[in-house]
Amino acid sequence: MKSNHTTRLARTVLVATTCSSAIITVHAQSSVTLYGIVDSGVEYVTHAAKQGSGNVFRVNTGNRINSRWGFTGKEDLGAGLRSIFTLESGFATNNGTLQQGGRLFGRQAFVGLESDKFGAVMAGRQMTPMYRYFLTLDPLNYSSYGLSAQDSQFVGRADNALEYLGHAGPFELNALYSFGYDSTIVNGAQVPGEFRVGKQFDVGGRYRQGPFNLSLVYEQRQGTTAASSGDSERRYLAGGSWTIGDATLYAGYELLLNDIVATLAASPPQTMVFGGLRYKITPAFQVSAASYYHAFRTTSAHAVSSGVNADYLLSKRTMLYSDITYVINSAKSALSATGSTTPVATGANQLAVVVGIVHSF
Repeated sequence: MKSNHTTRLARTVLVATTCSSAIITVHAQSSVTLYGIVDSGVEYVTHAAKQGSGNVFRVNTGNRINSRWGFTGKEDLGAGLRSIFTLESGFATNNGTLQQGGRLFGRQAFVGLESDKFGAVMAGRQMTPMYRYFLTLDPLNYSSYGLSAQDSQFVGRADNALEYLGHAGPFELNALYSFGYDSTIVNGAQVPGEFRVGKQFDVGGRYRQGPFNLSLVYEQRQGTTAASSGDSERRYLAGGSWTIGDATLYAGYELLLNDIVATLAASPPQTMVFGGLRYKITPAFQVSAASYYHAFRTTSAHAVSSGVNADYLLSKRTMLYSDITYVINSAKSALSATGSTTPVATGANQLAVVVGIVHSF
């Protein structure tokens, strides 16, 4: 009896140990990460009104890096295949409100499959190839005075999107198709019987090898009404960077064509070229400078936005920053130093200065 009891006990312990090991293995092959960035600063902007007068002195959010929090995770499915997801929420530190049109997870919300060999396929709300590739090509670190102030689609995202991201050595391919790119506006999402309304498709490629980064992107967005669904915004982009020691040189080009009457004010047809330099003075301190030149095609107007910024790392997670930008507008131009967040009168120049702190976790 004692021998049988001992045998059964040993078998029970063995089964329990095996199950525990299996559970531990499963957990080891899956991971979920909570992360976030908090950015806030004090900003001064001149001519911050459509009438051309009035300065603004304020606490502002996301001056260097837009504040966010999110979850990202993956599960190893074997044979080099993983399931992946990201839920990322943008918020304003100055008042605690949600960004991206009030969406809970407005920055990203997708799930997909990722393969070591074939790349990743994802479905949901996602950043566009234009955002993904030019994020690393902005001399001003994608601050609120950088590329996003020149064209808001440099931080573009698309609802209802299928996206592919693949690699082959130093080459990368990114393609996106959205069935309705903005669900927060009327007809911005899927419309029964109107296939083209609110559709968007993008394709981009990147070559990164050693000190070189070369990127090409095409983006097209259709109108969001049945009447304008045959019209589109079309963006052709090229950019690159070259690192030499502690310095990195940047250059880029955008051609924006637009025949959607409703979006002409926000996205006027234009040619935009930019160039700049980023230099690491010490491992903790770097400075950047850039200029962005706009030639607006339908109004015979032009503008130049030039800026410098400085970053000082207090630690791996905390950084102090300062940004200064000055925009020179021609008589028919109304380019703002901060993009759509602060207006400027047509023909008025604008100065924007901010100092702040950013912390990541």
